[in-house]
Amino acid sequence: MGNPMKTHVEDFLVRRTELGMDNRIRVQALCNYMEEAAGNHAAALGVGLEHLKEDGLTWVLAKMRMVFTRFPAAGERICLETWPVAVERLRFRRDFVLRDEQGARCMAGVTQWVVLGLSSRRIERMPGSVSHLHPQTPRHAVEEGDIRIPAPAPGPEAAGPSFPVRLADIDQNHHVNNVRYVDFTLEAAHDHGVCGTLRRLDLIFRAEGLRGDVITVVTADEEGASGSLVHSIRRAGDGQELARARSVWE
Repeated sequence: MGNPMKTHVEDFLVRRTELGMDNRIRVQALCNYMEEAAGNHAAALGVGLEHLKEDGLTWVLAKMRMVFTRFPAAGERICLETWPVAVERLRFRRDFVLRDEQGARCMAGVTQWVVLGLSSRRIERMPGSVSHLHPQTPRHAVEEGDIRIPAPAPGPEAAGPSFPVRLADIDQNHHVNNVRYVDFTLEAAHDHGVCGTLRRLDLIFRAEGLRGDVITVVTADEEGASGSLVHSIRRAGDGQELARARSVWE
């Protein structure tokens, strides 16, 4: 990777308050770890939120894939490594690997980020300070990093769960935080009758959710993919699709 600053390693201690009903860490907590490590690394590289805001810009997550091997329990100390993979005109890819104290892989992740204009609320071209982070020899945590999700197949749509957007759902970019879409997806999967262990989660973000919106989720089995669900996360009223997700269960 060349410059050692191009790789960032951060340790986390799994807390009891981060556990789900199975006494294992929640996916949402892992997402928060990823966001924390990415933010700290970006700041160290001189491209953090505070740096971008000086130019009227901010980072937003465009796509995400998480592949799970094992969910750690309370008291485990885990190590999260993250690094830049690719910088294109409008996209910045950052990968992650989470390992336990024995060095065994628990999770691998792919994220794709875009730069948003704070005033225009439109995607902007990557600033030069980001472009130079493109590594000469990219390393991939997950090889299949091109994230595409089909829409739920046409047909009668069962009423899925709905979520009023509260102040607590809004982040410093003044829209619904990306981790809340993980909440929406997993609750919809549960309501759909899923039973098993989550092995993969994909998300594509399409539009901003705002305070006062009511968000609904339409879920269907993915055609030709056993154990895979696709989810369309929409704003009630105008039907605008805010995000699309895939959850794969074993």
